[in-house]
Amino acid sequence: MDILAFRSDLVRAIRSYFESEEVQEVTTPLLRDTGAVEVHLDSVVAQGVPAYFMQTSPEYAMKVLVAKYGRSIYQICPAVRAGEMSRRHRIEFQMLEWYRYKFELADLANDLQKLLRHVMGFLDAGFELKVDFSDIGQVSYKQLFTDCYGTNPHRASARELGRLAVQAGLTHLAGDASESDFLDGLFGACIEPGLQTPVIVTDFPSCQAALAEIRTDQEGDEISCRFELFAKGLEIANAYQELDHAVELERRFGEYNYQRQLLGKADMALDTSLLDATGSIGTYSGIALGIDRLAMSLLGVDSIAQVTL
Repeated sequence: MDILAFRSDLVRAIRSYFESEEVQEVTTPLLRDTGAVEVHLDSVVAQGVPAYFMQTSPEYAMKVLVAKYGRSIYQICPAVRAGEMSRRHRIEFQMLEWYRYKFELADLANDLQKLLRHVMGFLDAGFELKVDFSDIGQVSYKQLFTDCYGTNPHRASARELGRLAVQAGLTHLAGDASESDFLDGLFGACIEPGLQTPVIVTDFPSCQAALAEIRTDQEGDEISCRFELFAKGLEIANAYQELDHAVELERRFGEYNYQRQLLGKADMALDTSLLDATGSIGTYSGIALGIDRLAMSLLGVDSIAQVTL
């Protein structure tokens, strides 16, 4: 397999799709004076005064551009996350991130499927593809979790989730772990490995909303308006109905910094340009897709080292 040619064609396929959709390509800085606030994302710090942070994703800067220009945009860029080294992770990796102005989350799911069909059509003649993204299923987080553990994840207490974690042998999770940490561990242990054919998992628990909107489903459960795409037991993309409420955004950033303190991590300064832009955008959705992981699934390999240069 000529990985150099494959990756080149993969990126060309992505760009040709967005060109056909009249979505504009942008470039934002890899080094900025604020880093990731999310609890389990750690920025690499560039030496110097003042400190600059290598971006874990272009999310914050791209949202400011959506607010300023009121249009759909995409970016293909490196992202850097401290400490992420495994068969599925690298400290530096290639990311595709795009934002669709005026799109609801369901529109973005359709957009993702159109992109992947386009990519497959572009690559199919020159490469033997191992995953078929032409027909992507969809299932709720609640359905998967209930089928596996017999418990509604949106209503389970931290104590109940801790008991399930013990039963699942997740000894690395301490008794004082957060609900989100327990849910992550339980999802990864029982559910994620079974997601072999491409599927979009919707309606994650509200405690895992990150910067997505939170709504109430038809059964009265609070859910986060986001989805993730899986194939071959691997998370490939993560999408949000984006939060456009400045007060709520500042509250969530404050909660993240509080959780960082509990873990002995330093506070992260808030991105004031994002806070200033939030509240002026309206309806929009965004998604981050790991290009390396997409390559892994398309080629049927189980290590990111097999698809990176």
